[in-house]
Amino acid sequence: MKNTSLIATAVASLALLPNVAHAWNYQGHVTVAQIAYQNLDTAARTQVDVLAAKAYQSMPEDIQQKMDSFEGASQFAKLAMVPDLIRKIPAEDIWVQMGETIPASLNQWDEKETGAWHYINQAYPATSQCDFIHVPNIKLVASYLFDDFKQNPQAASMMFMSHVAGDSHQPMHSISQSLSKNTCVTDLGANKHTLDVPQKDLHHLWDSGMGLLDTEHNINDFATDLQLAYPSTTMTLGKTADVDLWVTESYQLADFGYSVAIDAKPSESYYSKGTELVKQRLTQAGYRLADELNSALVKK
Repeated sequence: MKNTSLIATAVASLALLPNVAHAWNYQGHVTVAQIAYQNLDTAARTQVDVLAAKAYQSMPEDIQQKMDSFEGASQFAKLAMVPDLIRKIPAEDIWVQMGETIPASLNQWDEKETGAWHYINQAYPATSQCDFIHVPNIKLVASYLFDDFKQNPQAASMMFMSHVAGDSHQPMHSISQSLSKNTCVTDLGANKHTLDVPQKDLHHLWDSGMGLLDTEHNINDFATDLQLAYPSTTMTLGKTADVDLWVTESYQLADFGYSVAIDAKPSESYYSKGTELVKQRLTQAGYRLADELNSALVKK
């Protein structure tokens, strides 16, 4: 019997929380996954479609409605936004919801919810003596997800792979600065770096793609346009599933990201450069996710 009450309750609870961070916001995650979908091999796409349909059918109606609100997106792409809605659900229950078994590597920690899977707060600047890194974190989770998916492709694993591929390319999900010069007080990935912007803080400014992702797009068209602007042949993609590289690249954007002072209004040049970086990172994440899926499903 399909039990959707747990997920539905978690979604309702999450909606009541103030200013919850969602990397790239929902539309950004769906866009990353749609770029990946457009770059899948025929055989991989067939398998992805089967897994995506299975995951969709396991969701309560309210999540299905949220997924269906994205015009032009494949069902696979829509699935990428779901992990932000279910952070408070124990990971094992998410796999069970889909009739699957969670990989042991992802169920080894005392912390059973998935909120910490979305980020790694590496202290900035590099000279900082602070240690904000939490276990589990996105580097561990992304690596374990891919390693298991190669051996045992599951819908829940695919859903989280799609999501963390996007998160790892959002700079503020790889960085944390201390709010104090004398002690280590994390700004929670710039969530506490307040700004004079509609998004309220630096983290959410980047989540919104400098406002780009606050505007509704036809997802398929948007994904296509990004690839035309940033062809895969012009981008560094690296080895398959090299999340260390992805996170390092995000961290390297910290100098620019934090160049706007607390409580300030970003300059036009900040918005301009930031928007270009957002477009590049979204597109790069999509290509890399496609590479993961094509590689993992090649012999299945």
